[in-house]
Amino acid sequence: MIKVGLLGGGGLVGQTYQKLISKHRGFELCFIPSREALEDVSKARGCDLIFSALPNSAAEIYDPLYARAGYPVFSSASCHRMEEDIPLIIPEINPEDFAWIERQQKNRGWDGFIVAKPNCTLQGMILPLFPLHKRFRLSGISVTYLQARSGAGKGFELEGNILPFIEGEEEKSTMETHKILGDSSIHISAQCMRVPISHGHLAAISARFQERPSLEEVKTLWDRYEPVSYLEEADRPQPALDLGDGMVVSIGRLSACPLMDVRFVSLSHNLIRGAAGGGLLTAEYWSKNVRTPAAV
Repeated sequence: MIKVGLLGGGGLVGQTYQKLISKHRGFELCFIPSREALEDVSKARGCDLIFSALPNSAAEIYDPLYARAGYPVFSSASCHRMEEDIPLIIPEINPEDFAWIERQQKNRGWDGFIVAKPNCTLQGMILPLFPLHKRFRLSGISVTYLQARSGAGKGFELEGNILPFIEGEEEKSTMETHKILGDSSIHISAQCMRVPISHGHLAAISARFQERPSLEEVKTLWDRYEPVSYLEEADRPQPALDLGDGMVVSIGRLSACPLMDVRFVSLSHNLIRGAAGGGLLTAEYWSKNVRTPAAV
């Protein structure tokens, strides 16, 4: 059993981490410090790794503190994602970027390290597009996100209205996609809106490729790609029906696009696949395929 700690357990992402870890066969939660106790790294002794669900202002201080002390830190904070030596990982897409850890440790003199988890909105776009990108090479993406209110954090309320702007989200969709795919030549137009549903980010996506795929080829690639599931019904996916266990991205409404090549709609769970579940998956991959003995 891998013993884990959790920084920032009080927010929605932190609470989701706690629920998922309690049901996880490989992880045991042994350390959840209060905000006042975050500085006392010695209390984390015995942990094999740390999950961080801290907000940016705290993550900038405490994630490096634990990494410097020798702990692997898997962080949800956006402040780390575009650092040149911090890998931004979705295990089904770019596990080879775990190799950046060695460079990060050398650059910073740390025995531990930080691995960043991408923005919650990104999963619904990049996971369905990745197998298509491998085969046909993306050249352009247009995406509109309808993002659940829980993505705004604990206590955020929204009823009977749609907010047509979410600060920083559109920029993250572009920069993080380029970093994960290792290709900054892909043109991306993203719009992000907050909608009054509890959970689930819906994305309307059009994509252009260097080689145009047929719809049959697209479906075949999706059928072979475990993180996604295609629904044939014309009115799916829906947040009320298709979030499932939270880790699979549901896709529907595939058709030819008159402006690009293909278009479709996707749905991902922002707190599970997009946050805590994605963090657990990343740490699972590291522990099974990359891990070396802890330095603490």
